[in-house]
Amino acid sequence: MATTPLIKTPQADGGTFYTFSSSAKDLSRTLNNDDLKLVFSKFVLLNLPDFDRLDPTNFGNFQNYMQFDTIDGAIESGGLKADPNVNFTESFQNYALNLEELIISDVSYDNTTNLTVTERVFFKWLKECGALRFRDATTLEKSGTVTTPRFCEEDEVTAGPRQYRRVVKYIGGIDIVNNVDKAGEAYTELYINVPTEVGRTPTILFDAVSDANYQPSLTIQGTSEFILGRNSATVHPQGLDIFAYYDYDNLLDGPRPAGYSYPAANWMDLPTPSTTIDAYFTEPNIFTSVLNADIRKVAADYTTPGSFIASAYIRSELDGISVDFNAANYQQIAGDSTISTIPQFNGSDLAESFEFNAVLVYYDMVDMSNSANTTTNLYGILLLDNITPTTDGGYIQRYPKYKPNPTTGQNGNSYGFKINLRFDASPGSAGIDTIINDYNTFSMGLFSDASAQLQASAQIFQRQQLEIADIEVRLGSVENTINSVSTSAFLQAQITNLQTQINNASLAFASSTTLLDLIAKNSDEIQALANGTVSTTLQYNTAVVRQGTGITINTNTPNQIQVSNNVQAYNLMVPLDNGAVQITAANPLNLNVVAPQVFTDLGTYTNMLRLDTINQAAGSLDIYIDDTDIQWRTGQTMRLTFNNVPLMGSQNIRLYTDAPSRLNTGAYGKLAATITNVDISTLPIIDLICTEQGVLTFVYDIVK
Repeated sequence: MATTPLIKTPQADGGTFYTFSSSAKDLSRTLNNDDLKLVFSKFVLLNLPDFDRLDPTNFGNFQNYMQFDTIDGAIESGGLKADPNVNFTESFQNYALNLEELIISDVSYDNTTNLTVTERVFFKWLKECGALRFRDATTLEKSGTVTTPRFCEEDEVTAGPRQYRRVVKYIGGIDIVNNVDKAGEAYTELYINVPTEVGRTPTILFDAVSDANYQPSLTIQGTSEFILGRNSATVHPQGLDIFAYYDYDNLLDGPRPAGYSYPAANWMDLPTPSTTIDAYFTEPNIFTSVLNADIRKVAADYTTPGSFIASAYIRSELDGISVDFNAANYQQIAGDSTISTIPQFNGSDLAESFEFNAVLVYYDMVDMSNSANTTTNLYGILLLDNITPTTDGGYIQRYPKYKPNPTTGQNGNSYGFKINLRFDASPGSAGIDTIINDYNTFSMGLFSDASAQLQASAQIFQRQQLEIADIEVRLGSVENTINSVSTSAFLQAQITNLQTQINNASLAFASSTTLLDLIAKNSDEIQALANGTVSTTLQYNTAVVRQGTGITINTNTPNQIQVSNNVQAYNLMVPLDNGAVQITAANPLNLNVVAPQVFTDLGTYTNMLRLDTINQAAGSLDIYIDDTDIQWRTGQTMRLTFNNVPLMGSQNIRLYTDAPSRLNTGAYGKLAATITNVDISTLPIIDLICTEQGVLTFVYDIVK
């Protein structure tokens, strides 16, 4: 028989990881199905709210605390305990884990689907505790290609009567998964890395997912007052309650529908008297409502309230809640040519510093035969610390994630977590055991050092690529010379000719007078060359003097060679808008668009780009420098100036290059520089300087 797992309270050191039963089922499915593969893929950082409570007598704060006495089953079990660690554990075990186990063990459950109910159950638990509220996503947040509704958490408000602090802060990818077999122990290592350059995910979309296993107007019936598979004889290892926390536990005694004193508490639309007890309910009728209900519950309505007096919370009507991991559904990503992934979105100007105290770990159920059936499911939750008690409840210690600030010079920080997972099949203790490495910081530090060395190696390889290309050219020249020598007879003829020339020269220089005459003649001709006159006897040699880039050769005057430098101080670049129309004083660039863009070709030597602009900038000015024909050289400079005052306001100027994607980051994938608005004067003069060719590193100077 299926049983709800018994879990322990969060440990004081090293973090605590809780897994969901569905993940174990999915792992079992992969063992006997070659078309299915379980791959750890994503993680989400949470800032779980404080364990506090709204005043039920006043009900004027409206903040999203985590309140564990808002669920009927918790009230009927006697209300809150003194230890917030116990309150958290009992609520998570007796509500979330028990609800999941009841759903997946039901005979009507569809085991063929790759999408589990775990994530939806977890977020339902949070909203039933009053921790989560939502609003509809705007057209600036949801891509226009998405035809179904999307949602965001309520806007963050930290003052006033209706406060809200966002819970879901960051979406990341699990880049490294390692399988270890050491000293007879086999386990899987998950590396969760939050890099230095990122901030919180600016916008996080949610979907309301409905299927045969989790849909509107669903009743999940419990089997008794205890969680599934447990009874009065069951002893919890830590002595915690094992009474199920149902949405509706026992018949109530209040005067309003279903026995409540306040009608809003009957969100499941039960009749009076109710015909259903010991049950969970999904949202009636639809999953996509973002309305909230102000709910109060009082002890007089319950048979055995224990120490419970009253509670108040704001309950969201949204259900089937799931994080949207598809970057294409985010308008702020789809509308920005420089961003294509959520990790890049995390490093954009919109990302800010944040705090977190928990991590959700996700895995993909990959269908090898049909990628359309691949799904992303919630595996478990990592609490970074236990709950610190306060006079009003408690909180989980938060860790600040700072994003580097180029304006103030504030440094950023990074976090690394390693989770070791192993499956224990020992008799009497079968289950999933999760180990959190006590040396997380040290291990990730070594990994970060290794990553830095890999980056340095990549730069060395790029420089070597340029040197190898030069060697190939020189080798080709040598091969051509060798190929021109077809036979040994040819070489013998060449040697004979050289020997004849040496013998003739010996005869010519047999007399000392002849040698002195030759020296005097050479002196006269060298002096003539110094005076700018070429002797007629040397005229035939002038053909070896050829002009090159920036140099012209004039041989029109007999017996003279004129060498001229035609390189001016600046090579003037031609600016084009995104319609390939040249930008001039008569056709200035309109800055009052979402993404003003300028395209220009890189020339040889020092370049100057002069721009004519109009209107106040509505977005950052992006300048794309085409280096397809002329490649950047170390020390090469491009000067950026304006013929009129650019009204940049709070917007920045960004310069991109590497048009042919020599660095394999896509066309114009190299951000050479970002000139912040605070560095832009009335008529700025900006020099962009290449400090290392090949790898394309740049610095910029604000001349004015």
